[in-house]
Amino acid sequence: MKIFGQLRKMNAAAQNPVAYSLNLDESPRPVNPHIGKFVGLKWTGVITCIECGRETRKSYDQGYCFVCSRDLPENAMCSFRPELCAHEKGNDADREFWRTYCNIDHFVYLSLTSGVKVGVTRHTNIPSRWIDQGAVRGLIIARVPQRILSGQIEVALAKHFADKTNWRKMLKGTAEEVDLLALRDKAHQLFPEDLQEFAVADEKVRRLVYPVESVPEKITSHNLDKIPEFTDRLTGIKGQYLIFATRVINLRKYSGYHVEFDFQGG
Repeated sequence: MKIFGQLRKMNAAAQNPVAYSLNLDESPRPVNPHIGKFVGLKWTGVITCIECGRETRKSYDQGYCFVCSRDLPENAMCSFRPELCAHEKGNDADREFWRTYCNIDHFVYLSLTSGVKVGVTRHTNIPSRWIDQGAVRGLIIARVPQRILSGQIEVALAKHFADKTNWRKMLKGTAEEVDLLALRDKAHQLFPEDLQEFAVADEKVRRLVYPVESVPEKITSHNLDKIPEFTDRLTGIKGQYLIFATRVINLRKYSGYHVEFDFQGG
């Protein structure tokens, strides 16, 4: 069975294990049933912007053309550093983005990926945010009414907790088990004094299981730009990675690429 289309990040449903769907031309195609079978992946050589549809020689910020990467509010610096959010003071598009996406409740959380990390996300993005990171545990530790406040808490905690993930270690699943509830209590003590009121202590630890049969002993990330076509046995899915017998590939990195999947054996 062959399917074609513009690639977006995979959809994921928080089942046990997580149920993944490829997202081609914004049409979901279940992929879990193909684990254990050979899958072909081919980039056709075409890239189009996931926002405006313009053809582009290079993808920026996981799927945008240069103009959309430069000008869209969602690609501003505060997408990576929420404590710098300034959309409220920007142009009409910025202010509309602020009203819709920034001036709403956000969570600060601890998650276990390659280790314990601190992160922030909109209140509508749990547990999808954890799934995208490949987290096996997640715990909400604060709820704030604006994105900028979540960023201020994250900055304070990042001095004591990691805010990045080692993707190879995450895929290996070798993170040591930790007590997130105890770490939550430690984190609460590190909140800026004027943000202590937003601490949350009644959330439970969420556990996530991924459909992974095996991971290559040596993890190599496949580069579609250099090798646009391959066939390999699919052995698992975690985060936004397809795991194969001899390689892995981060599909989110190739958002906007027009690809062909060949699911062999059904």
